[in-house]
Amino acid sequence: MTGFNVRNLSGINGLQVFVSKYSNEHGSDAWYSMAPNSTESWNRNGWELIAFQEPGTQNRRGWYINCGGQTVGITFYGFNQDIGVIPE
Repeated sequence: MTGFNVRNLSGINGLQVFVSKYSNEHGSDAWYSMAPNSTESWNRNGWELIAFQEPGTQNRRGWYINCGGQTVGITFYGFNQDIGVIPE
């Protein structure tokens, strides 16, 4: 699989993640809830917007990232830190 493995290490309960579907028209671009310390995968093949939000607050942050035909690990640590990005 190519795309993104997104891990939530923020400790935020109810964190939501959004991955655009520019490179996969059959994918979903709905907001998805992630539990703390969980990992979810999105099948994508190029440049995508990956965003995080905390429901009930104004906290929202996003990045435009190219997986370039490989699988990229994205680790979200919180709204006051940068994400971790590594090829897997």
